Amino acid sequence: MTEDENHEGIFDYDEDGKVNFIDRITTQLEFVGGVEIARRYLAMNSFDGVLPVIGIVLGGIISLANSPPEAVYTTTLLAAIGTGLAMFVSGISSSYLTEQAERKREFKALEYSMLSDLSKSAYAKATRTTTIVVSLINGLSPTLSVIATIAPLVLVPLGIASVFVAFIYCVVAGLVLLFILGVFLGSVSRESIISYGLKTLAAGLIVVVLMWVISLLTGA
Repeated sequence: MTEDENHEGIFDYDEDGKVNFIDRITTQLEFVGGVEIARRYLAMNSFDGVLPVIGIVLGGIISLANSPPEAVYTTTLLAAIGTGLAMFVSGISSSYLTEQAERKREFKALEYSMLSDLSKSAYAKATRTTTIVVSLINGLSPTLSVIATIAPLVLVPLGIASVFVAFIYCVVAGLVLLFILGVFLGSVSRESIISYGLKTLAAGLIVVVLMWVISLLTGA
């Protein structure tokens, strides 16, 4: 059996006999159940990317009371960027190794049960694609959410906003992003998007309250 025959029925070809790249990737993900995994990683890691940065920015706001704005701005920006980069590297490497190990285990079990070599099958190719795509999503989703949260910081060097105002905008941007993630989860679950949005928003507000309490307890 040729590789083309192994892929027959798995991919949708257009009139020219070609497969759209996005459609091919999507079909491969669906073939091995990778869509649900990718969707979970997207929401979960975006969530995990926003909350730490909100905490970092809130720490910057508190530090403004006793430190020069320029120093606080630089420290907060570097801390947020460092967090995003760490999440990117950690997300891709940890997910790739984990998914690769799990997929190989499942693949070998399938080969054993079918008593055949499936290394050139559509299933093998879809498995490899899923591992790569899921790893990229696992690394990119928190990093992009970090970038979206700290985007208002560019207003400071442009002279549009002060450091304090830019920090407030970052917190607002993070809370809005959390609400959007909740709306996304609500649409996935086919339940109330407002309810899910408020639940994810509440997580951000809890961070705000905790940082405020800590600032009071420490006298910051």
